[in-house]
Amino acid sequence: MKRRLSALICAWLFAQHPAQAKSRVSTAARLELSKGPGTEQCVDQQSLSRAVEARLQRRAFRADLPATLHVQIAIAHSDSGWSAVLTMHDGSGAFLGRRSIVTQAVDCSALDDSLALVVALLVDSPPAAVPETEDALPVPSTPAKAAPETPHTAPPVSNGAKAPERRETAAIRLPDDTPAPRTPWRLRLAAEGSGAIGLLPGFAPGVELGFGAKAPTLPELRLFAGVYLQREQQSGRPGPDSGARFDFAYIGLALCPFEREFGALEWSICAGQSLGRLRVASFGFDENLTSNHLSFALLFGTGAQLALSPRWALRLGIRAELPLSRGVFSYGESSGEQRVFFETQPVVAVLDLGVVVHL
Repeated sequence: MKRRLSALICAWLFAQHPAQAKSRVSTAARLELSKGPGTEQCVDQQSLSRAVEARLQRRAFRADLPATLHVQIAIAHSDSGWSAVLTMHDGSGAFLGRRSIVTQAVDCSALDDSLALVVALLVDSPPAAVPETEDALPVPSTPAKAAPETPHTAPPVSNGAKAPERRETAAIRLPDDTPAPRTPWRLRLAAEGSGAIGLLPGFAPGVELGFGAKAPTLPELRLFAGVYLQREQQSGRPGPDSGARFDFAYIGLALCPFEREFGALEWSICAGQSLGRLRVASFGFDENLTSNHLSFALLFGTGAQLALSPRWALRLGIRAELPLSRGVFSYGESSGEQRVFFETQPVVAVLDLGVVVHL
């Protein structure tokens, strides 16, 4: 992909002016980079200068030599994505043209490699001077595919001389999945109310806390923990009330390899495992016992997250858990017969609803 993108940029650059064979002389360039609101984390001037010189394998920006090229770069961010507009002048201030790079990638560091390549090519082979017009290169509000050059009709000239043509360069659009090396990790916390069917007697309400971490280009990893409110199950034997009380606490780990965004709505599919501790205390029997059991389960789930603001979101999720060991709880009759009064189901359904905060 990088090779195809580099070839596209080279063709786009040199299609704007005839190639000229130039010997490499000891000349210098000047680079000036400005960043608009929301672009504070984009590439800085010093890092871009180093990247350009690494590609040229020489010092390109030197204060001790006269500058033959001035490159001004303006990075901006809008609802339609990121844009970088390059404006060039020669050492005497004559206008050399403009270039524009746009992308709808998630992070502006997707511009880094392409910007360094474009500036390196321009420094190595500056374009010829052209007349500057106020709208020499409009930056499109919505990134679009590169279009062929559009001819421009200049105002009539009274002395009969041929009017100079305006050079208009179409913006190049980088793919949305262009590698962005400085994409930050995504971290978020979740606080949710939950409910399980099939794990404890009846419907078991509870609370769950979660933490998610997503590295660039990798699936999100989620760690969660929760407890269910105590549930009670009657034995059904005649006489005084008897039965057992169930308490359950758990921790889990899930990986979410599938994630899609639809505007403010995010949908994900996850798979993982959970480990729980089930505490059972009997009551009303001739001999009451308390026991603890470990429960290990595989889980598969899906969830939808609705963004309420840049930091807050509402989340609804559902998952199915498959216990690898199922608890069967029974009591003994005076006749010696065992009667089952609760058994964990082979598939447990868990529903959760809560809020998510992005850190």
